[in-house]
Amino acid sequence: MKKTKNAKFSKKKKIIIVLSCILGTFLVLFISSYFIIGNFFFKYSLDATFATVHNAPNEMVVEMPIPKTEDEWFENIPKSEEEIASGGYALKAYKILASNNEHKWVIIIHGYRSKARDMSHYARKFYEEGFNVLMPDLKGHGQSEGKYVGMGYSDSLDILKWINVIIEEDSEAKIVLHGVSMGGATVMFTTGLKLPENVVCAIEDCGYSNVYNQFRYIAKEIMGLPIVDFLMGASDVFVRARMGASLKQMNVVDALKKSTTPTLFIHGDTDDFVPFKMLDEVYNANLGLEKEKLVIEGATHAYSATLEESLYFNSVFEFVEKYTK
Repeated sequence: MKKTKNAKFSKKKKIIIVLSCILGTFLVLFISSYFIIGNFFFKYSLDATFATVHNAPNEMVVEMPIPKTEDEWFENIPKSEEEIASGGYALKAYKILASNNEHKWVIIIHGYRSKARDMSHYARKFYEEGFNVLMPDLKGHGQSEGKYVGMGYSDSLDILKWINVIIEEDSEAKIVLHGVSMGGATVMFTTGLKLPENVVCAIEDCGYSNVYNQFRYIAKEIMGLPIVDFLMGASDVFVRARMGASLKQMNVVDALKKSTTPTLFIHGDTDDFVPFKMLDEVYNANLGLEKEKLVIEGATHAYSATLEESLYFNSVFEFVEKYTK
């Protein structure tokens, strides 16, 4: 009888051990998968060199339309290269000076995985309106050094440095901020900072309202990935560890609540990359009284200035003129 009990106990013990091994193996696989998937998506989306080095297609990149004539203009226009230091990295910008002396400046900010020269269409328009133009390459883009893509959140501090570079050169400068896509988000993050009075207004074009929500939307709606919340949570572990802030902290809406900069918000109503609904989210978040909204009918992401060039730039300069007289 005692032997039978011992045999039953031994059998139960074996079952417990087997189940524990299976559970332990599953747990190890789960944790490993969690970190492998999270690390990959982090690198895919925010590592400045990953896609280039691995020749990986990136569904998160939208090509900016650059007319050939604008590209030629950028090549031929006299310009200088400026440099600042940020976090141990050298950041570069192009400076194009107007022939007048009206103290009007614009900082033109490019989008995700793009570069300063891709904004030549906007730069030319401002230059022809008598503006001095500064076109920075954000950290990890173009000629600027940097390991990670800041998504506008950390880039805003670099834009503040560029603002001070302009003021050191021209203490009477009236500075306009203009950005598209991630550049638009960078503009909004920047206006949430305490800015010098020299910054007189801002234009944001198709910027997102929240980095977490934007990545989640791309992962689910554009890339068609499963278990999106699992993916976002896993990648956010690496974002916090390597960039010092979570994706949810990279919140444009929170920044705009602190903004006192007059801002023009622009968005194409057929934008399915940064959802059109985000226009109202950022517009309503800005508590300042001096704000305007421009909807470009039929424009997809970052194509508002191309589709309706006259409407776009007439609206921009009508808005800007009120603050640069």
